[in-house]
Amino acid sequence: MRWKIALAAAAAAALLTPALAQDGAGDGAGAGAGNGAGNGNGTKGEEIGHVGVLHPARGAGVTYQYCAACHSEMLVAQQGLTRQDWDELLQWMVDKQGMEPIPAEDRETILDYLAEHYNTDRPHFPR
Repeated sequence: MRWKIALAAAAAAALLTPALAQDGAGDGAGAGAGNGAGNGNGTKGEEIGHVGVLHPARGAGVTYQYCAACHSEMLVAQQGLTRQDWDELLQWMVDKQGMEPIPAEDRETILDYLAEHYNTDRPHFPR
C-alpha cells in the first residue's frame, strides 16, 4: 500500500504541474524519437514515437498514450512498483479516480512495460 502514499504525493505534484500536451509528432530530439526497426532496443519493428521521459522500449507508446492523457509521464517514471502494485494502482485509478478501464491487451502491455522498466529497482529513474 506504499504506492498509495506515493500516488497521493504524485497527484499533488500533478495538480501543481500540469502536463504539457504532446502531439506525438516530436522534433526528433526527444527520448524515443525515431525508434523503430533495427534500433537495438528490442522493439522488433514497433514504432515508439515520442514518449517523453519514459524509457523507449516495447510498450512505451501505449503506456505514454494512457498515462499522459491524465498526468505527466514523469509521475510514472518516478515510481518504482512491483507488477502487482502497478496493477492495483491502475485499478485504483478506475475505482476511485474515474479513469476508464484499459482494454485487457493494452493493460497487459502496459503492465509488462512498467514491471520491466519501472519496478522496485527503478532502472530508468529520471536523472
